[in-house]
Amino acid sequence: MDTTMVDQQKGAESPTNTTPLSAQQFYQHDPLLVLLKDKLRLRDLWIIVGAMLLPGGVFLCWWLWWASKVRFWVPDNTLSVLLQTFVLFPFLFLIYLLVPASIAGLFNTLRTNGVIGEHRRHQSGAQTYETFVQQLVSWVDRSWWTAAILVIVVIYALYRLLLLEPGSPSPVPYWMRVSAIVIYLPLMYATGMSVVRLLLALVFTNWLFYLFTLQVKPLHADGSGGLGALGRLLWISIGIMLWEALLLSATWLSRNLHWLSFPEMLLLGAMYVILTPALLLGWLVFPHRVMVRARDEALQPLVDEFQQALTQSLLSVGHDIRSAIAGTRQLAALKQRYDLVRDTFPTWPLEISALGRVGVTVVLPLILPLITSLISFALHIHP
Repeated sequence: MDTTMVDQQKGAESPTNTTPLSAQQFYQHDPLLVLLKDKLRLRDLWIIVGAMLLPGGVFLCWWLWWASKVRFWVPDNTLSVLLQTFVLFPFLFLIYLLVPASIAGLFNTLRTNGVIGEHRRHQSGAQTYETFVQQLVSWVDRSWWTAAILVIVVIYALYRLLLLEPGSPSPVPYWMRVSAIVIYLPLMYATGMSVVRLLLALVFTNWLFYLFTLQVKPLHADGSGGLGALGRLLWISIGIMLWEALLLSATWLSRNLHWLSFPEMLLLGAMYVILTPALLLGWLVFPHRVMVRARDEALQPLVDEFQQALTQSLLSVGHDIRSAIAGTRQLAALKQRYDLVRDTFPTWPLEISALGRVGVTVVLPLILPLITSLISFALHIHP
């Protein structure tokens, strides 16, 4: 067969020539994101501004009522309102908008970098990368997730409006609390969809490494062997953790208004405690183990060759000095090659310098409740 024809066939079968994934493929059954991005065609900036204006209007009404009815100023309540309006709400919608594009970018980059090798014959599952990607899109964009989250949001709204709010000791009027709950519903929905997409992307990424061999590129420009795209979803996951910590802090600051009941705060804290290690292990530790295994597989031929050369060198001792010297030089060269491969082979999906920043960022959500308590103490606020 002609060489050009063979090259064309290989190019046609190459993953880099297949149609890349798009963010739209991951939210076709998400009515809120379809409305904002596809129907209204709003820019991300305007969506984030809207996420500040809507709750900001409700909280402004709350502020005006509070100023007209109450003669003393409660600074921690004000701090909670500002934190939610200008940090929590826009930050959440930023994550909500970034997740679909980040998932598409991750798998497109893995394919482009050529780090996904052949299918592991002893593993059952998708036989080709294209089939695997189709399963990924099908699972992430299933209407089940939308329906389940909508049901949870509606049940929660009914629970708050019909059972909890009528007997709440909060000084805020009932109609104002209802308005705040209605504003919170899209935020709850966006949070649920973002978490589901992140967890599914996490599961499928690690399943991909389980089904296919990993071809780490030691000298790739991203400093992570071609797996640097994992870092973006890792940072988004850290953003989710930080958002949850900030929400807990804002809830604690406004505890005298009884925005959330104790069971709700307990549930939110439990989600934070469970979700934090799950995301960190999934995006950092599991890929690290896969990359270490890929490095060990790359080093194994050198280990076997060194062992064979060592055996031959030991047999030649005392018989042929020249052979012994040559064997020693061969062993030294093999050891040098082994050290070179081991030292240049990346074993983390982030560069070493970035790992330090991840550690510092992860510690921040853990100390935010302490910082919040200190702020309340400094303001002399008593629940």
